[in-house]
Amino acid sequence: MKRRQGQPTITSFFKKPKAYNLDDAANVDKNFPNNSECNEQSNLSFKVNSGPKTNFSVEGIDEENGDNISHLDSDDNISDPVTSIGFQEIVHPVWQANRFDIGNTKRNSLDNTTKKNVLSTKLLPKEPYKFPTEKSHNRSFQPKWITNDFAWLAYSASEDSVHCKPCWLFFHEGVGKGGHQNPGKLVSVGFRDWKKAKEPLKKHMEKEYHKVCVLQATSFLKISAGKQLDIASQLDSQRTKEIAENRAAIEPIIRTILFCAEQELPLRGDHDSGALSLTRPEKKDGKLRALLRFRIESGDKNLEKHVLNSSKNATYMSPIIQNEVIQTCSDIVTEKVIDRISNAECFSLLGDETMDVSGAEQLSLCIRYVDIPDLQAPVLREDFVVFIPINDQSSENLANVILQRCDELNLDMTKCVGQGYDGAANMAGHLSCRNQSDTLSGVQTRIRENYPKARYIHCASHRLNLTLSNVMSVPAIRNCLGVVSQVVNLFRNHSNANKIFQETIQEHAPDSKKKRLLRLCDTRFTEKHDSIIVFLELFEYIVMALEEIAQRTWTISSTASTLHSASQKSEFLVSIVVWEKLFSLTLPLSIFLQNKSSDLVSAVKYTNEVLSSLRQMRETANDTFTEIFQVASKFSANLFDTEL
Repeated sequence: MKRRQGQPTITSFFKKPKAYNLDDAANVDKNFPNNSECNEQSNLSFKVNSGPKTNFSVEGIDEENGDNISHLDSDDNISDPVTSIGFQEIVHPVWQANRFDIGNTKRNSLDNTTKKNVLSTKLLPKEPYKFPTEKSHNRSFQPKWITNDFAWLAYSASEDSVHCKPCWLFFHEGVGKGGHQNPGKLVSVGFRDWKKAKEPLKKHMEKEYHKVCVLQATSFLKISAGKQLDIASQLDSQRTKEIAENRAAIEPIIRTILFCAEQELPLRGDHDSGALSLTRPEKKDGKLRALLRFRIESGDKNLEKHVLNSSKNATYMSPIIQNEVIQTCSDIVTEKVIDRISNAECFSLLGDETMDVSGAEQLSLCIRYVDIPDLQAPVLREDFVVFIPINDQSSENLANVILQRCDELNLDMTKCVGQGYDGAANMAGHLSCRNQSDTLSGVQTRIRENYPKARYIHCASHRLNLTLSNVMSVPAIRNCLGVVSQVVNLFRNHSNANKIFQETIQEHAPDSKKKRLLRLCDTRFTEKHDSIIVFLELFEYIVMALEEIAQRTWTISSTASTLHSASQKSEFLVSIVVWEKLFSLTLPLSIFLQNKSSDLVSAVKYTNEVLSSLRQMRETANDTFTEIFQVASKFSANLFDTEL
């Protein structure tokens, strides 16, 4: 169902923070003298008595924390919104340079951040700045007029004059009673009559337009800090109420979608379109709708109101909305991961191709890096970041899509110091693609040509798996695994065989924790260890079950008889004991190599220890084989009443 034009999407119901424009203020005087920097050392508060009901108060910049702005109050003593939101995070570059001059800046060109800084900062040159002296009266500007008496003033070194900050920022034509008060000095032009300064300044405080501008300045700071709605929002209070109601209605839907995702539950059913029925439907409409119905039955009034009153094309339960919610969560998680990676000094790329359940080829991309949380010990992390659909498995295309996705994620590839892939030619090819054809170069080579520090390391666990797979060249070992695989499939795929197997275990070993054989992993040799261990632990009951099935007249009886005969051969018994002994050494190594916290030095050390054990077994081959043969002979004597 298409969404009505103008109708809000899922993201319309999330509260968005107010955006601050941090662009440089226009028309900043680049020739502003260095000795006329803004005074950031004073921390004295000041008040402006602009009438019986108006009080304008601002404190200056703290001496130790140069960008920590204090507060601006009205007569109800409202605390400063600037301080409450951490002003140091939004300080405009102009203020960091301390070169703002109100006399040669156009107010219409200022952004909101600069206006906030103007109101919250004492615009006064630092000492030992020497204020110019009038030749006729031998008078000069006195800094105490700003620090003690008239804090709303701003001094301009370029003009040797002062301006009223609230009036300069917020004055417009036609203010005041009857709209006939025109601005004079302190607003459109600077004031610099130092001989009789205090009287005109006091009179300015009584101007109606000054009082209005002070109130506007106070309201501006409250709005900037989120303590007061802007005029448009105040006038549209009904819209604000509707937004709150919509958020309350959609929150349980989002939480339910997330619950299904966390528990790996499918969301949709055979009939999950249209309005949600509050009663249980005849046909299943999916787990998401069932859980939403359960929430309503449990007393979720907001969701119930939404279901009853929402239009058919605005229920926010459709598959489109479900996908939007899941994608939004994915974007949030990815953003947090990328933020951590960006703070790291370096990182490595880890990639592996795989085929999903739909048969589509995808490249999973992970990042390995050191995360150093605040005041905590460093943590070595490996975080998944994205699945990349792959249509072309050439090294050129794979390298391009990896680099393109890293660019989309805003990863700084100059920090990439490593690559980890399998040993396939299109990934691990070492010949330079500048001089060789595409078939002779790999992804790692192409990436290293752009980022030389990204050294390639063949996945250690994958190399171990390839090494162990070489033992399949020995016929006895290969045939042994074939027999084990057929026995496992017999008991797992045929209910009658599995029933006899379970009854045998229950009769002879009721306390056994192992009740079910494990399938042999087709791709990971090290994962076969658990299957072999369980097989040997239940070997006695496997033989009993095979013997009983072989005596039946079932279609699988002949298969059971063949497997029973194969399992009592000396070749099989010796081979399976060899497998168990080999895996007892390599499985811990495989687990260690896949540990996130393992490093190259530790991996080499552990590998050398395993190699040393294997060499020792080879050097003492007679003793090793005697031990293996004794275990195999024990199986033969106990299970088959024969000697090897």
